Amino acid sequence: MAKKRMWLVLVIPALLIAILLFLLSPKRHPVVTALRPGPTGTINILIIGKDARAIGPVEKEGYQRNKRERSSHSDVMIIAHVNLDSGRLNLFALPRDLLVNVTGITKPNSATDFNRMEKLTHIYAIGGESLLCRTIESLLGITIHRSVAFDFDTFRMTFGLLRPFLRNLKVRGIALSNRNQALKFARRRYRLKDDDIDRCRDNLLLVSSVIHRTWWLADTRLGEMLIQRVLKIIGNDTDLPVEEAKQIVYGLKESGFNPDRIRTAVLVGEGRKVTLERYKKTFWCYLPAYAEIRKQVDCFLRDQRRVQALDFMTRQRFRAPGYLFADYIISTDSSAFAKKLKGLEKLDLDLQPEP
Repeated sequence: MAKKRMWLVLVIPALLIAILLFLLSPKRHPVVTALRPGPTGTINILIIGKDARAIGPVEKEGYQRNKRERSSHSDVMIIAHVNLDSGRLNLFALPRDLLVNVTGITKPNSATDFNRMEKLTHIYAIGGESLLCRTIESLLGITIHRSVAFDFDTFRMTFGLLRPFLRNLKVRGIALSNRNQALKFARRRYRLKDDDIDRCRDNLLLVSSVIHRTWWLADTRLGEMLIQRVLKIIGNDTDLPVEEAKQIVYGLKESGFNPDRIRTAVLVGEGRKVTLERYKKTFWCYLPAYAEIRKQVDCFLRDQRRVQALDFMTRQRFRAPGYLFADYIISTDSSAFAKKLKGLEKLDLDLQPEP
């Protein structure tokens, strides 16, 4: 009996160590997929956080994927701009209340005809990922190569999966020790000084913190298993296959990516009350500062390093054009509404598409 115990004492730890070494051993190999980066090795992935609620009885919420409602809004939108040539990653957030032109849906007379535009968050409910991606591509003049969407359950399941590797995670001084705290933090908006802009900032810090703490697993067998598991959790809410995800991770690893160099930015603009013609109602909206956004696109999404652009992660001042402060609150009486729309001065400041 004593010999058997001695055998177990020696073998079990050795076996556990062998398993651990196997999981943490390098698993890097060239991956060839249909994903084609841009001329400078760039890939843009749209990360979406949607407010899809559960339908019917809810069991093990956050631990399994429950049936969700089909129509939902995109509350969080972050473009992960990957440069495989320079080994860099930029995270660029767009506010949910941003007013945009939607081809086939809205018909503004100019880039500042905000009364005839639509909120970015509504576009996901209207046409899903495809319409949202096309709208953002048109707004910013870039290509969105892939998209990944999280609902409440899949977000919590993913955070729960990664939680053992996050080591006392705190964002803005708030401890995120479990999946429910993380979801609450990602969704919080009210009582924040800058409302949705602060939510954008919070989510950028959350995503970059998770990447920073898990990157050491990137080229290991365990890391590969985590990629496969996360994409399985997300299911049909992404067009990013496992092999393409590996291609991106391995490409960044090979090009010397360091999570300390992640750059984060929030689209620049101003919050204003605007009467939207589609609804004949007044909403709190976010108006884009086009001149500043052009610089942001060049700097953060086209890798033009010499361009000086605001990241808007702090309460930065910028030279705001006059149209941001115009009166867009209009009487919902149809004749008065039409008359006021006709009288608004328009400024043609459309962004130029990427060549």
